[in-house]
Amino acid sequence: MTAADSQGQGFIWFDQPEPPSAERLSRARIVQTAMALADDEPSGAITMRALAARLGVRSPMALYRYVTNKDSLDDLMIDEVYGTITIPTGQGWRVALQGLGISGWAAMQRHPWAARLAYSRPPIGPGAVRLFDTALTELDPLNLDASTRMGYINTILGHVFGSGLALLEERTMRARTSHTTDADLNRAIAPYLARIAQAGQHPHFSQWAADPDRHNPPPQTFEHILEWLLDGLQTLTNPSARSTVS
Repeated sequence: MTAADSQGQGFIWFDQPEPPSAERLSRARIVQTAMALADDEPSGAITMRALAARLGVRSPMALYRYVTNKDSLDDLMIDEVYGTITIPTGQGWRVALQGLGISGWAAMQRHPWAARLAYSRPPIGPGAVRLFDTALTELDPLNLDASTRMGYINTILGHVFGSGLALLEERTMRARTSHTTDADLNRAIAPYLARIAQAGQHPHFSQWAADPDRHNPPPQTFEHILEWLLDGLQTLTNPSARSTVS
C-alpha cells in the first residue's frame, strides 16, 4: 500500500510522477505561471481556471495531467519559494539563522502568498527538506536535542512567515479599500480617532494618536525583531547568561 492509498492523497514529489511535457505545458511552466499569477493578485489567491487562461489552455482539466489537484499545485509553489531561501554555512549558528531570516523575508516580499501556504501545506518537498537540513547542520555544534534544535529554526521561520502573512493581509486590505498609501489610510481613520478622543475613555491611546512624531523613528523593522530573537536564542546556548536572565 502506498502513501497515496493509505492517506487518500499522496505528495506530488513522491506519488505523482511528472508526465512528458506537451508543446505548451509542463509542470515547471504551470508552477512558474501560477506563482506569477499569485504575485499579481493582491490576495495571492488563484484558481485553476484563471491559471488555465494565463497559460492559454482552453480547459483547466488539461492542467490536472501535471498537477493532481490544487493542493498539489500549492505544494509545488511553496516548495519553489523554500528553494530560493539561502543559509550561510560555516560561519556559526547565529549567522546561519540570521541569513535564514533575511533571505526568508526577501522571499516573502517577492511572494507574500507563500506565507499563507507555509501555514497550510506541510514542508516536505525537496526545497524545504534541503533548507531544514542545512539549518540543522549549522546547529550541530550546539549539541541541542532534536526538539530544541528545530525550535530554534521555527522561531526564525515563525517571524518570517508571520511577517509575510501580515504583509499579505495588508496588501489585500489596501486593494479592497483603495487605501493605497499611508496618507490615504490616515485620512480614512482620522474621524474615528477624533471620536475616540472626544469620548475621553482612552486618554493614553488618544495622546499617542495625537502625537505627530508617533511614527518617528519608524516602528521596529523585521531586522530589528530578528536580532532580538537571536539575542534570546543566544541566552539558551550560554548557561551563565541564562541564569542571569532568570
